[in-house]
Amino acid sequence: MSTRAASRAAGAVSRRDFIITAASVGGGLALSLPLQAAEQHPEAGGAGPAAKVGTQPPRWPSAFLRIAPDGVITFNNPVVEMGQGGHTGMALIVMEELDGDWAKLKVRDSATAAVYSNPMFGQQSTVGSFAVRGWYTELRRIGAAARGMLVQAAADQWGVPATECSTSKSVITHRPSGRTLAYGSVAARAALLAVPQDPPLKDPKDFTLIGSSPARVDAPVKVDGSAKYGIDVQLPGMLHAAIKQSPSLTGKVRSVDDSAARASKGYRATARLDDAVIVIADSWWQARKAVDLVKVEYEPGKLGGVDSATLSKRMREALNEQGEVSRNDGDTAAALKGAAQIVEAVYEVPFLAHACMEPMSCTASVSGDHCELWVGTQQQQAAQGAVARALAIPPANVRINTLYLGGGFGRRGESDFCVQAALASKAVGRPVKLVWTREEDIQHDFYRPAAVARFRGGLDRSGRLVALECTYVTASSPSFGGPPVGPQFYTGGVHDSVYDIPNFRVTGVNKDFGVRFGFWRSVNESHNPFMLDGFLDECARAAKQDRYQFRRSMLQGAKGRRQLALLDLLVEQSGYQKPRSGHHMGISVFPGFGSFIGAVVDVTLKGKQVVLHRVTSAIDCGLAVNPANIRVQMESGTVYGLAAVLRGHITLKDGAVEQGNFGDYPMLSMAEMPLIDTHIIATGEAPGGVGEPATGPISGALANAIYAATGTRVRSLPLSNHGYTYKSART
Repeated sequence: MSTRAASRAAGAVSRRDFIITAASVGGGLALSLPLQAAEQHPEAGGAGPAAKVGTQPPRWPSAFLRIAPDGVITFNNPVVEMGQGGHTGMALIVMEELDGDWAKLKVRDSATAAVYSNPMFGQQSTVGSFAVRGWYTELRRIGAAARGMLVQAAADQWGVPATECSTSKSVITHRPSGRTLAYGSVAARAALLAVPQDPPLKDPKDFTLIGSSPARVDAPVKVDGSAKYGIDVQLPGMLHAAIKQSPSLTGKVRSVDDSAARASKGYRATARLDDAVIVIADSWWQARKAVDLVKVEYEPGKLGGVDSATLSKRMREALNEQGEVSRNDGDTAAALKGAAQIVEAVYEVPFLAHACMEPMSCTASVSGDHCELWVGTQQQQAAQGAVARALAIPPANVRINTLYLGGGFGRRGESDFCVQAALASKAVGRPVKLVWTREEDIQHDFYRPAAVARFRGGLDRSGRLVALECTYVTASSPSFGGPPVGPQFYTGGVHDSVYDIPNFRVTGVNKDFGVRFGFWRSVNESHNPFMLDGFLDECARAAKQDRYQFRRSMLQGAKGRRQLALLDLLVEQSGYQKPRSGHHMGISVFPGFGSFIGAVVDVTLKGKQVVLHRVTSAIDCGLAVNPANIRVQMESGTVYGLAAVLRGHITLKDGAVEQGNFGDYPMLSMAEMPLIDTHIIATGEAPGGVGEPATGPISGALANAIYAATGTRVRSLPLSNHGYTYKSART
């Protein structure tokens, strides 16, 4: 065996040294691409940066592309569809290089296998706005390799050089003779050819699909109601389950009395878990009524007796602890001592729940040492592994059927509800569909962590910010295992700031109080921009400078080039420099998820009623693969973030979440939707993320607009805690 072959057998195949395998499938062409990533990212549920190449064996369980004799192109998408346009955006990439006919495309969710692991972090996950960023090059290569094989097959059939052939919309044309062949007619022949190892890729100027905005592939089934979500599953002989979990987030079950439930109609069984009780019945409503009859005593755990005020006090005390250094440019301590003026402030944000439109749900069927799941999940491999551990069976014995997700926002990257459904099925030996109530969903989430940040800024005599010290404390208990993550994990958005501040120190302290941590849409960038951009406004006021010009002065170098262009565009498009009488503007701009993002809001105030007239948002996400979808994600991120900044907060009493439904954890209504004017900056940079970034700017921009209007700084969220109410100018 050659050294290279031995390396591959051992699993050490880098994503840049890839092989494409081809096989004849149903008379057509199938392509699969084994990938090995350099590391796993914590957001993917992996072991963090310590997980290196070779930790996953290469597998080829199925194909990415199948081209049938009738020309239908089936793309097995490694990215799930949860409303973010993943099925369409990913297909655009592979179909661009394939030169496939978009009208003949079918997109399916991929199976659960290492071959579908995101190349950026080595897990099969749809998280962190990594879909296009991670798969862009690899999917182009797959499409280009398939196209090359199809062209060669046609050239061989005609007895002509492949260089004389061109492709368009699934048709190969021999240019000198004008002869044509459809992809489907040569797919079987193409499958027998050697696979190009380094297929040439198109020049971006020749793109016809990337950069366009075709109708979303998931739109028809969602419009006609045939789309299947996790909550829609129906199986022969299926039972239904409802759950009652410990009120305290660290609680455990002490005793269970289900005698009353056993006498209820449709009752089948009770499954006792460490921290919950599940009742299984003939229908979900029967299970729901029966579980209410179960008397459970709990041990509250370490959160017993703890409320939100206690945690806030502990976080603020931890500001004085020695934190881990995330960034340390220059000599911040010395620069602060020599500064002409010092500006100081402490900011705070609360816990937040995801509140997906579809509450947690999963259907499981356990038979012997095998389990099959039907579920909307952001992390198939993580769900597979968690269920396998809970049932003490090999991961390969757990099959995941991925369905549409009724919202994800990071919540469906967890696997708790999958494990619960599997244990319920095991208890009765039949398929069981578990559906959480909205109250269970809000009160047993994996929460965006509460956080406190202390800033100290040093201004020189000209008003330049020469020193900035940031100390962050988060109250989080990471849901993923492995070694502790670095401080940049919870100082993101500040750690990566491109502002030219010569002395810049960022430290972080993570306090595990027992409130389980979850990735919430935009993660750190959901709240850190509110804090940093708010403090920059305070520094600008102390320096007696315009907030816009204050930021511009720190973005003059090459590092700040893209953020400066974004800032200038926002100011120009929003009318920031010439606001209407009585109107006030707020700005927030920052890098995040490989993109640059920002917003300017235009408000008027009537007492403490904030009237939002317009949000001007902009993004530089490098190459814009699907502009229409980018605009949609910008709008949806703004709405998600606006609900949080206005009135979103999760509070604890005796270790239990006090909120339970949309009455006390409200989302933004359609009538409250503001006018959003979105701009995309086209650049030749590599694609950046678009699914999450827009959540963050609205909090900083809105708080900064209120600061401009009132002169009073809001340093904690939500705004409702400070007596502010909200109205959209559209109503």
